[in-house]
Amino acid sequence: MGFGQLVFLWTAIIPITVLLYYFFRKKYIEKKISSTMFWETVMKETKVSPYLQYLQRNALFYLQMLTLLLLMFALLQPYLKSQAIAGEHIIWVVDTSATMLATANGETVFEQHKKEMNALSEQLAGKPLTLITTGEEPTILLRDETNVNVIKSTIDKLEVQYEQENLPKMLDFTKSLLNGKETAIYLFTDHVERNELPLENENLTWFVKGAPENLENVSILRFGATASDKGVAALIQLENETADDKKGTLEISSLENGEVLLKRAVVIPAKDTLSLSFKELPDAEGFTANLLVDDDYTVDNESSVLLQKQSAQTYVDGNLHELVSAAFQAMDIPVSSVPTEQLSDLPGEAVVVTNQTSQLSISESPVLLIGRNDENAKEVNGTIATERDDVFAYADMSDIFVSSLYPPFPEYETIAQVEEQPFIQRSDRGDLIILADIQMTDWPLHPSFPLFLWSAREQMVTNDNEIGTFSPNERKSLSLVADEEKNEWEVFSNSNEYIKTIQNGGQFSAPSRPGLYVLTSGNIEKHFAVALEQQEKHLEKGTSFAIGSASQEDIQETVKTSLVPWFLLLIVLLLMIEWEVQRRRGITN
Repeated sequence: MGFGQLVFLWTAIIPITVLLYYFFRKKYIEKKISSTMFWETVMKETKVSPYLQYLQRNALFYLQMLTLLLLMFALLQPYLKSQAIAGEHIIWVVDTSATMLATANGETVFEQHKKEMNALSEQLAGKPLTLITTGEEPTILLRDETNVNVIKSTIDKLEVQYEQENLPKMLDFTKSLLNGKETAIYLFTDHVERNELPLENENLTWFVKGAPENLENVSILRFGATASDKGVAALIQLENETADDKKGTLEISSLENGEVLLKRAVVIPAKDTLSLSFKELPDAEGFTANLLVDDDYTVDNESSVLLQKQSAQTYVDGNLHELVSAAFQAMDIPVSSVPTEQLSDLPGEAVVVTNQTSQLSISESPVLLIGRNDENAKEVNGTIATERDDVFAYADMSDIFVSSLYPPFPEYETIAQVEEQPFIQRSDRGDLIILADIQMTDWPLHPSFPLFLWSAREQMVTNDNEIGTFSPNERKSLSLVADEEKNEWEVFSNSNEYIKTIQNGGQFSAPSRPGLYVLTSGNIEKHFAVALEQQEKHLEKGTSFAIGSASQEDIQETVKTSLVPWFLLLIVLLLMIEWEVQRRRGITN
């Protein structure tokens, strides 16, 4: 303990003066004796408890002396010294990427960092703390928080989100929180290079808490499966980042029932990759590859894949209005314009947008037919009525004007009508037919036009019961229409564990943990996969250092905690006791 104002030591004269006054004042002892027969009893009681009676007679004196002494100490401004985190403003940046689940000494790096954060929270000494988690969208969990209990509770609730840390975005976001004060930023991660951290601010110090240096990792770098006439072919690439050859077992299991379809022993060379291909696998909706090997990072030892039909390119007939291509491009969909006579030469995995009716029968690709070249249109007038279909999830057709319609295809399903006449139809294989030229409507003037084309393409390039593969926590707009009764979608893991609920029309957000999932609404089921990002399949050598205006030795500073409030509280309490003693004795005494 120390004192901040020793100059007030002269106030010790006051209690000394009061003490001398009590020593030299005249003293009287007042006793009332009703009869001499009680004199002997009174004397016995006085001799039995002399100290207690002395204290009772002089209680006010001791209380006043103690109050004066406490007041004197309060003027000296006493304080206690303690060690606290350096800096006026503290920012903690917590890496929640998948690599934080690497294990060292039986404990993940993430759990080690949480323990260290709990220990550091005891050393904040009332300084404001801001806590941020990394990701595609950095999140502030605490802002200028000083309550240690709240801080510890938030730390205990932290979980790994598996998505890439996106360090540049996090650094830009953190810079926006600087307020000109001496700021210490603690980055709890696995690895970061010194030159990646901004140092242009002289009031900023970085303290990096990294992972241990000797972590070993073997991963499934890539896993893909394609369907062919002979069955399903799978390609797997394994990577060994250690300095020794690694032996393990590779298993490939089916999505439907978890049955192990293939099991093989593998030896992965040190600092190298091993590529394996398997042919004629049994047909399945999806597969899970599992690598059983001794390493410190198991998250990347499992990978799942769905078999789905995808098309990367969209071809638009050159005879169509240029607004069709412009609408696709507005939705960031790559398109190529081709002459009508070359449509038959297009690859099978493509989406063809044309008005050539013959393409519905001769094209191996999905076809979006806009208008017809083999029939004449007839005038029509009325409002558009749509069926409940995924293709209209983001496309409102209520305000569109249609002047003419082509004759429909009797064998196709009608999903939109104008005055009970078919306007949009769907074939058995999934082709979509718009029975009007673009020039016959004012549709291109509405936002629903590019949204409809985007939804139509999404349906044609993806199987009806699959919605694709996503990265952890990826947000994406999907053309989904829920069951009429439930009006919502529920996400379950492949093991039937409930994950979350998505309201109908809401933006789709993938789960954080990699694996296979099912999206359900009533009797509707759609499968999708969450895959670990490639950057999260590599472990870098752990780093811990301090850089900036301070050094590693300046990680802590001495903080003085004032004791004056406690002294003042005791003084007020003693004054209340003095008042009660004075009241009991009587004011005149």
